Amino acid sequence: MTRNVTPICAKKSMMRERYKTARCILYRDDSFLLAVHNSFWRASDRRWGLPGGQIEWNEPPSRAAARELREELGIRIPDLFEIGAFSYKHALHMVYAAPFDHEIRDYDETELVEIAWFTEADVAALKAERRLHADYELEAIQTLRRRLAGTSLQVTAGAPRR
Repeated sequence: MTRNVTPICAKKSMMRERYKTARCILYRDDSFLLAVHNSFWRASDRRWGLPGGQIEWNEPPSRAAARELREELGIRIPDLFEIGAFSYKHALHMVYAAPFDHEIRDYDETELVEIAWFTEADVAALKAERRLHADYELEAIQTLRRRLAGTSLQVTAGAPRR
């Protein structure tokens, strides 16, 4: 009888944190971009969430977030900065952020149903109404705001400026 044995080095690599998705907070002035992802939900059940999606095998989360922004919104963001990992449905989801002050006129309608800019108060209202997709969006935005308050970063034409 043979036994399946996992080598110790493989066990260590399996213990590293794996993220299910990579998301991005795009922000300008006091607004944050949220999207309704296409899904099997009825129109009345649709939820707002951060742009982003699944991380491919061996893809770094930051690269996945940048790829998803290109695929979903048709935009290229050269510099994303990490906000942190958030738990949702027993998985970790990495969130990044970037300033973005351009208009998004077109987006991939096979992936997204709708996009809109919201204030932090609007996002809090969506959370109270249970209309956020993952329920960590507000916490991620508040984490971003605290980080920005502690730095000299300002919103400019799509890139952080010191």
